[in-house]
Amino acid sequence: MKPFITSELTLAGKQLFRFQLEGGDLESISGLTHSHRIAAYAMPPKHTFEAAWIFVLCFEDSNTFLELSSACTQIVDWEEIGSLNIRMDSNDAGESKSIASYLSKQEILPFSVRIIQKLIYEDDDVISECGLVLSGADGTEIVIAAGIPSGSVSVAAPFAEGSFEPEFPLVTYKREPLELGVERPSR
Repeated sequence: MKPFITSELTLAGKQLFRFQLEGGDLESISGLTHSHRIAAYAMPPKHTFEAAWIFVLCFEDSNTFLELSSACTQIVDWEEIGSLNIRMDSNDAGESKSIASYLSKQEILPFSVRIIQKLIYEDDDVISECGLVLSGADGTEIVIAAGIPSGSVSVAAPFAEGSFEPEFPLVTYKREPLELGVERPSR
């Protein structure tokens, strides 16, 4: 995926940075997360939950995985904003698209997703779809958001060690349900 994206312009004149999707749309991603439990994660060795350039969620009884990263795009002068990249693929799609051998895969207690939400950052000039929240029935969450180092993601989860360092404080993000089966209107 591209390390940066081109924004859309909303009716209010704000730059809108949507999720960059590959290998599936929001509906297929939602279908995967609701029909299969998350059974493992993977990321490059020596990367942390605080800042990983690639973070992968692997699903039980499926060769399919979600690869999450972020795009970092200049918005004004030296100011940049992160937005989430989501790639859905399967291990049987061929070595070039499978979970790379250099990633360190760790099994976890299976996690059933009940609710999926977008994390959205908005200020006077910009709106960015910069994270995902996967919530279990018991309220436990896996949160993946664009991180502080440009191009990274930060992860908060029951299995995560270390600090959660999203690009902006978590309280500044809005949570919105993942919109399925509808045209994505400009804001």
